[in-house]
Amino acid sequence: MATQDLNIPAKTQDFMAERAGSHTVKVKASHAVSVSHPGKVTDLIEEAARTVR
Repeated sequence: MATQDLNIPAKTQDFMAERAGSHTVKVKASHAVSVSHPGKVTDLIEEAARTVR
């Protein structure tokens, strides 16, 4: 969850994630978290991929 997102407020992100039953990770970043923190995004995707087969 990008905590500094000006497009999707944190409360809205929390609501959508809870409704979807999602696991969330908070990153102090803007809406473009994949651009500003590519390493963190990559690590999260790789971690998630390891949990499924």
